[in-house]
Amino acid sequence: DELRPLGRTARGVRSMNLRSGDELVSMDVLPVELADQIAASSDDGDDEGTPASEGPWVLVASAAGLGKRVPVTQFRLQKRAGMGLRAMKFRTDADQLVGLSVLGAGEELLLVSEKGVIVRTSADAIPQQSRAATGVRLQKLDKGDRLLKVVLVPPEAETHELDDASADSDSSEAVDVNSESAPADS
Repeated sequence: DELRPLGRTARGVRSMNLRSGDELVSMDVLPVELADQIAASSDDGDDEGTPASEGPWVLVASAAGLGKRVPVTQFRLQKRAGMGLRAMKFRTDADQLVGLSVLGAGEELLLVSEKGVIVRTSADAIPQQSRAATGVRLQKLDKGDRLLKVVLVPPEAETHELDDASADSDSSEAVDVNSESAPADS
């Protein structure tokens, strides 16, 4: 309701106010049902002291390789042009946010460093923490390397990989069966 539809040539409207030196790093879109759930939990005053959540979560990652999962209900909905909320406390002033994604249970993600090191991990392996926490080490980085991007692995990509792997194993089994039975027939 806050962001009205505009024409193709329109400039758009301000979605968030930024402090001097801040920049928008990432954003994600919440389904309407989830936004209603967040609005209801913020009306109840349910904020920092929430117990372990069943999801969904906001995955937050820093350039130092630190990250965490925060229950999405800890981020209250704001009006257009709001200042936002602090999602992570950094250990050093040189650290910065490199990624933010909404994710559910069982999802997988890729951690990509500046030097090209890629680590695939399950979101469930990342501890759930509050917004004020600094996070845990998501990826061990070499000296001078930084985490560049966190990418969610699309569920259909995981399914296709499994289908391809089973198709490959089926065809290799068929070859093995045929090759074993051929000498017996002779």
